[in-house]
Amino acid sequence: MKSYQQLFAELKRRHVFKVAAIYGATAFVVLQLADLLGQGLQLPAEFLSMITVLVLLGFPFALIVAWAFEVTPEGVRRTDPASREELEAIVAEPASRRWPAGLLAFAGVAALVAGAWWVGRRSAAPDAPRAAVGTDSLQLAYGDVADDPRPSIAVLPFADMSREGDQEYFSDGMTEELLNTLANIRELRVSGRTSTFAYKDREEDLRTIGRELGVQYLVEGSVRKDGDELRITAQLINANDGSHLWSDAYDRKLEGVFAIQTEIATSIADQLRVPLGLDDPSDLVQPTGDFEAYDLYLSARARMRERGRSMNEAVRLYRAAIAADSAWAPAWAGLAEALEIRLWYGDAFGGQLPDSATVAAELDDAETAARHALELDPASSSAHVALGNVLRDRFEWEPAERAYRQALALDPDNAEAYQQYGELLTVSGRIAKGVRAADRAAALDPAPVRFNVLGTGLWCDDRYDEAERAYLRGIRLDPDESLPSIRWNYFYLLYWEQRYEEALERVLPLLDDTVDVARVRTEARQLFGWLRQGTLSAIPDTAREALLAADWVHLGYPDSAAAQLISPGPGGLAIARLYQLCDPMFDGVRQLPSVQEYLSERGLDGVIHRTPVDQRETPVALRESGSEAGS
Repeated sequence: MKSYQQLFAELKRRHVFKVAAIYGATAFVVLQLADLLGQGLQLPAEFLSMITVLVLLGFPFALIVAWAFEVTPEGVRRTDPASREELEAIVAEPASRRWPAGLLAFAGVAALVAGAWWVGRRSAAPDAPRAAVGTDSLQLAYGDVADDPRPSIAVLPFADMSREGDQEYFSDGMTEELLNTLANIRELRVSGRTSTFAYKDREEDLRTIGRELGVQYLVEGSVRKDGDELRITAQLINANDGSHLWSDAYDRKLEGVFAIQTEIATSIADQLRVPLGLDDPSDLVQPTGDFEAYDLYLSARARMRERGRSMNEAVRLYRAAIAADSAWAPAWAGLAEALEIRLWYGDAFGGQLPDSATVAAELDDAETAARHALELDPASSSAHVALGNVLRDRFEWEPAERAYRQALALDPDNAEAYQQYGELLTVSGRIAKGVRAADRAAALDPAPVRFNVLGTGLWCDDRYDEAERAYLRGIRLDPDESLPSIRWNYFYLLYWEQRYEEALERVLPLLDDTVDVARVRTEARQLFGWLRQGTLSAIPDTAREALLAADWVHLGYPDSAAAQLISPGPGGLAIARLYQLCDPMFDGVRQLPSVQEYLSERGLDGVIHRTPVDQRETPVALRESGSEAGS
């Protein structure tokens, strides 16, 4: 009798095959039940991981026990050694009696492995962003949205169907609130607000919109508000072929608005066959009992979308909402966000950027609002982002990073969190990781502002061609020119590359109506001629004050470039001046003692980490954008 036959016979005699089959099948069921229990009770991912580890460790232990012991009428005792005749009898059995035991054992092992793999795959995706706070790594749920198996959906701006046509802010607010409600369903990937609002009042084929947003499904609808009477319609559309999958209408009093949001979200989840992940569907929304506060909050959101001087009205409306309901966290989070954002807009301060004292006071107020929002709702991802922005603007890098990471742990698809975190990584010198975060933001929410940040990150990563593509993609998505900063950044990119005529044609439309465009064109071309000569002596003293930092580098005067880059400036956020220093053109300037001291005072070591050339890949957000560089 061969040794492997003897081993097979011994395993069968000691019931090891039977134990393997039963254990594997039982373990598979246990792991599936643990998965369902974890989802139903909102248990942490560690629960599922612990169960999986225990089940896997128990398998070899069960086989060892089966080999060593047997159950007899007298109880459990050690298994007696087998006689040679007993083993030969087992080997001599026909194949129809010998093989089933081995096959059942193999099936049991396969069931155990399959159960562990399934649970591991289920638990890994939601928790991937929960990387250790404060580390340099940035882990994403899905590195490429194309790898994301979840159904993807976008909510298009709801139409205002009110009698007077004066409830647009409310219909827009309902759109945003429904989007936020759907975003609370972890098994859905929801396109960001910024990108979907770009399609407001635009007649586009729904299939085209779905393709441009990179989603499978679209939600559109209408809102009719008359006093406290409310009628909301909504429909779910397959973006691949434009077919309607579901629609409904809701007639309620205004106080039922939160219930409507929950019902629409629940109906969509049912249609797409995804679990809510909550015991109570009403937990998808965070209501306020004061509908005046809600109305003011929606009005504030509308003003924020306009940016510029409208930020002042947004701040006023948020404060009014808080006065009506001081215990409602979203209003506090919105106020914190608005206070920080308006510091970037001189229009909000009478056309001039705020001075340092105003900046400090505004950031203090924003921090107070953000922390109060978190006291009321520690799970508010938007409040964590707002807090991160304040801390970043003060150069408090590590606390800001913790705030962004906490926001992403709570909402792994938060495009705003990825964008702001990407900006922090870029200005602090971790440019490669900043590009990755900005790319994730643009892929989740393909909006002009996201491509603006992605373009700047790519520029700093010494990837000018891709930066140009990102800027042009954002400009194409912004036909009403609501984001002038992306056009200015593209102008600077062209100018830095000494593509002067292209830069000139890009900047002229951005000038104020009071500017003499013909004169600017003539003087600019004269300056370009001097710059092409490549010597400072060719440029008259009266024209030198118009030189930019890039010009001084091209002319061979890094000290003059440094003086311009680190000068206090006329006001505004000091962090804005760090972006230019990330440009590869200024790598030599960064090494100057004055610049090193400037960076050190802001908590930076001056080291730049760019993506190695052999590791560069086309950003996910640009892979479907075509060849904008030639447009």
